Amino acid sequence: MITDSPVVVTELDAARIRELGARLPEGGRGLSGLRDLVDEVTAMAEIVPGRQVAPDVVTMNSTVSFRDEQTGLVHRVTLSYPLEASIPDRRISVLSPVGRALLGRSVGATAEVGTPDGVARAIRVIAIHYQPEAEGDFTR
Repeated sequence: MITDSPVVVTELDAARIRELGARLPEGGRGLSGLRDLVDEVTAMAEIVPGRQVAPDVVTMNSTVSFRDEQTGLVHRVTLSYPLEASIPDRRISVLSPVGRALLGRSVGATAEVGTPDGVARAIRVIAIHYQPEAEGDFTR
């Protein structure tokens, strides 16, 4: 996944993502979304304490707006763990291609997202409406 900004993930989010893999047979290696996410967090992300994450960075349970740079459409979603994902409630899984692209990106950052039809799309984070850490919630 190509991005134009550093990926920043809180220690708690990184630990919970790794735990997702650890609870599954073979460490979740059969699930490409989980494998890719764990690899991205491990290899690419700067891991920081929750109290030190900037308020303009997408963390787990953040509500964000992003724009599809090809179509110009703006979407508002909440980044969720897989069991909490709900399309009607606009809660997307961190294991989805868009969820993986959003995690750790700051407002203004773009990331490339692979689509099911194999076409890459660029998305840009345009606003964070809620971030748990910015609200003083370091356990969510």
